[in-house]
Amino acid sequence: MPGALLTDLYELNMAASYLARGMTEPATFSLFVRRLPPQRGFLVAAGLEDSLGYLEDLRFEEEDLAYLRDELGFGPGSLEGFRDLRFTGDVWAVPEGRIVFANEPLLEVTAPIAEAQLVETFLLNKVTFQTTIASKAARCVVAADGRGLVDFSFRRTQGIEAGIEVARGSAMVGFAATSNVEAARRFDLRAAGTMAHSYIAAFPSETDAFRAFARDFPERTITFLVDTYDTANGIRTAIEVIRELGLTGELGVRIDSGNLALGAARRYCRTCGWMTCSRSCRPGCRPSSRLATACAACWRRWSRSDPAWTWSPRCGGSWRPRSA
Repeated sequence: MPGALLTDLYELNMAASYLARGMTEPATFSLFVRRLPPQRGFLVAAGLEDSLGYLEDLRFEEEDLAYLRDELGFGPGSLEGFRDLRFTGDVWAVPEGRIVFANEPLLEVTAPIAEAQLVETFLLNKVTFQTTIASKAARCVVAADGRGLVDFSFRRTQGIEAGIEVARGSAMVGFAATSNVEAARRFDLRAAGTMAHSYIAAFPSETDAFRAFARDFPERTITFLVDTYDTANGIRTAIEVIRELGLTGELGVRIDSGNLALGAARRYCRTCGWMTCSRSCRPGCRPSSRLATACAACWRRWSRSDPAWTWSPRCGGSWRPRSA
């Protein structure tokens, strides 16, 4: 879809006025951020690929021109100017995935002023949104400190194409996988998914659900959803099924109920020996090689939020009750 009408009306008004007066001098438009918040010191450039595709295909179709004539009242001269319009300018841009700071142009367009004016809205939309997403995802990667992250945002993004762009931007900065199957197919990403509470509830017991999932998908990374009924018991059940079926490889548990469930889960995993800690991850707690967690970004929060446990270098970098 060429998408010449994917713009604001005022861009069309200005372009028509330029064309009517033979104003074809080149103009340069720069897209940059003037300032960033104190805790947001960098951006990750993104959106360039979609922007270049739009510029290469830019043209007005006959139905576009008919709409401009019949509904918006553009005259014959403006319509002829739009019919012949193609993007003939130059683009300078930061490659996608590169770090950008305030007052550094992410993208610059130099073209005859009508062309440069007309494409402003689309370029702002694509570069702003995708750069915002990639920058946020990059900060998640930094916070995760080497732990794998998975994009599960598709059900919450504002629109289908936005979901595709989020998966792409997340992968660009180091996310390990995405739940978005179409994005995985389109961009050759790793698709990842676990199970929902509805799946657990559909079986006679939690144990039956865990067994069924593990047997149906033996080659997948298996992550058990453990908080459908009781979190501590769900973790216990997951461990029992793992041992019963002799599961190996990447295994994990997922907690979907917020901070209320985290303390009990941590304490149980420590007690049963399925979680290990390391001095290097202070003040956080690392999952053991036997049982990882799907909520990697939560580890740092857990170490601060559970009042019952504290880091104790005295016991070789392990967790101890605060009373100890």
